[in-house]
Amino acid sequence: MTAGGPQAPPASAERGAFHGFVARYRRFLLTTHVNPDGDGLGSEVAMALWLRALGKSVRVLNDSPVPAAFTFLTRHHPIEVFEPELAEQLFDGAEALVVLDTSNRQRIGKLAPVLDRHAMPIAVVDHHVTHANGFGQVNVIEPEASATGEIVYGLIRESGCVLTTEAAESLYVALMTDTGSFRYSNTDSHAHRMAADLLGYGLDPQKIHAQVHSHASAARLRFFGEVLSALELYEGGRVVVLEASAEQFQKHGLAGADTENLVDMPRVVAGVEAVALFSEAEPGKVKVSLRSTGRIVVDQVASRLGGGGHPHAAGVMLRGTRADARSRILPELHRLIAALDEKRPEGGH
Repeated sequence: MTAGGPQAPPASAERGAFHGFVARYRRFLLTTHVNPDGDGLGSEVAMALWLRALGKSVRVLNDSPVPAAFTFLTRHHPIEVFEPELAEQLFDGAEALVVLDTSNRQRIGKLAPVLDRHAMPIAVVDHHVTHANGFGQVNVIEPEASATGEIVYGLIRESGCVLTTEAAESLYVALMTDTGSFRYSNTDSHAHRMAADLLGYGLDPQKIHAQVHSHASAARLRFFGEVLSALELYEGGRVVVLEASAEQFQKHGLAGADTENLVDMPRVVAGVEAVALFSEAEPGKVKVSLRSTGRIVVDQVASRLGGGGHPHAAGVMLRGTRADARSRILPELHRLIAALDEKRPEGGH
């Protein structure tokens, strides 16, 4: 079966350049951002399956391990984790690198310095707007796409290549997770049409949802409870602040990736405009996760400090203490809230 679904739109110049990039090389290395999520991993696996169908040699190497929620994707194609000797071996053996779901070079983590020593052609496929220029010779960056998986889906369809059930499952995971199971503001008609097409390949959406979301440990739930019970309200209840200390991570035997979805929970609090989570999985390094409920844009706050993301979901890694990180982030959120008040019509609420 060839890639079906709605008729593929004409390829952009950037997509055309990507197809040319794929045609030029035989041995590919794929990677995504640190602490990979469903979109990064699903896009990697779907891309790997497509390239293999084209007769290419493909390896996938990431900075960080695959979270338990997504290990089922590795049945379709192996995903390797960074080790210095392995990285050198894979970079030596590759002709070209494809970076998925980030256009920020530093976000590929420990692979970035290895790349400094191995000059090779790079293609970037991403939907984040923060680093819209990319760092590849080819950059397919489409902020209007709901997920990087949506772009990969389009590339496969344009190629006329076979879309297998395994690739469809990987792309569905990418789309489902980055749209918050089709709840977030990036969910549009394109996302729903893509989902409908993918389900036509025999996928079981209930089973996939369970595979992704049924991996919480009792320790993780206790950790969430501790962090949420200490939430703070600022700006008249319009900003929620959460903190997770290195001691809490150690106490519950958790890692940085175990905060997945924690920052999203307070968005349901009435009147909240933004949520900030300051997560210190290891002393001296604070991961800041930012969320907006829709009226303010938070990616610029993160990008000014070296991070990035989407208008309503962004993050950055800062060195120092949680107090240091708060002193840099909270004044920015205060300014965004103040700007909302300035826009409010006189007498409005």
